[in-house]
Amino acid sequence: MTDIKVLHLIDSGGLYGAEKMLLTLVAEQIKLGIEPVILSAGELGTKEKALELEARKLDLPIVVWRLEPGLNFKQALTIARWARKERFHVLHSHGYKFNILLGILPRGLRQLPLVTTVHGYVHARRWSKMWVYELVDQFVLRRLDKVCLVSGHMRNLKGLARVSYSKTAIVENGLGPSRALHAPSGTLPTRFDASFKILVVGRLSPEKNIALLIRALANCRVANAAIEVFIVGEGHLRTHLERLAKGLECEHKVHFLGYRSDVPDLMKSADLLVIPSLTEGLPITLLEAMRSGLPIAASAVGGIPEALDHGRAGYLFNPNSEDELVNALDHFVTGKINRAQTAELAEQRFREIYTGELMAKKYLSIYSEVI
Repeated sequence: MTDIKVLHLIDSGGLYGAEKMLLTLVAEQIKLGIEPVILSAGELGTKEKALELEARKLDLPIVVWRLEPGLNFKQALTIARWARKERFHVLHSHGYKFNILLGILPRGLRQLPLVTTVHGYVHARRWSKMWVYELVDQFVLRRLDKVCLVSGHMRNLKGLARVSYSKTAIVENGLGPSRALHAPSGTLPTRFDASFKILVVGRLSPEKNIALLIRALANCRVANAAIEVFIVGEGHLRTHLERLAKGLECEHKVHFLGYRSDVPDLMKSADLLVIPSLTEGLPITLLEAMRSGLPIAASAVGGIPEALDHGRAGYLFNPNSEDELVNALDHFVTGKINRAQTAELAEQRFREIYTGELMAKKYLSIYSEVI
């Protein structure tokens, strides 16, 4: 048991990997005797966010905090003072916004130690607003008490390599039991009998590289195979991807399901998860598939190769190679790859390395260090 009280700070844009990880962490920290609270920020006038709804559904402690947009350091100071008044021992940031807002404050004003988790690092377009925030974030990270990375490869990423090695820690993402976040729901709406069902989950944005999967589907060499692809997620590339599928004459095999909160249930009726991303940290979707026993074909980026035991617990391919992904689909559809065996190995690695309990214990050790 412990009497550590931690305030998790996040400005959430949905219910994606970072949010799922945070909900799992808070639930597991409560089991350890820690007192966690989520502070969910947003701009003035923002309606209730998906994270806030999910936290209340799970009966997890959450505070909603709305503030003016931009670098509002006055509000940051107000939050720091409120946290001290409420007797929190540690501030734990999830995202660049609170890294910057609280990290720039002099330690004498903030007083409380500040830990951050870098869930992933997508480099913004040069000279864009996000690029400026990224540069400020890189500077601020060196001022924080601990920078937690979700996989070891992140230590070498541009922008993170300058953070002192002693200030970084590797804490792999973790998940709780399969029903920790989602209630039973639907199955994949197939159009063909006995089809091979491929699931892909993620924002419809360039770094997720979903166009590669659509092109690979159109060029899959397996004759007469009834393959269907189910895309879960929303984003500004949806229209482009729909047009791509139509242009390649495979739109009848591609289903756009939009945002879904029942991904673990969808996995139970899928035959393969494909992650074609150009960049990743340690995707929660990967861990959900490992936990559920769903075979995986994924790009060899970020923490994915380590999670899949460098190809023994899943198929790895180059995200810039359509041919490699086509080969992966051919092997899975024809049975050249033992899907049951690779899925079993992945499930075993999940139990050994990526559970929510293990993640929570690592963070407890870090909190004890910085307090």
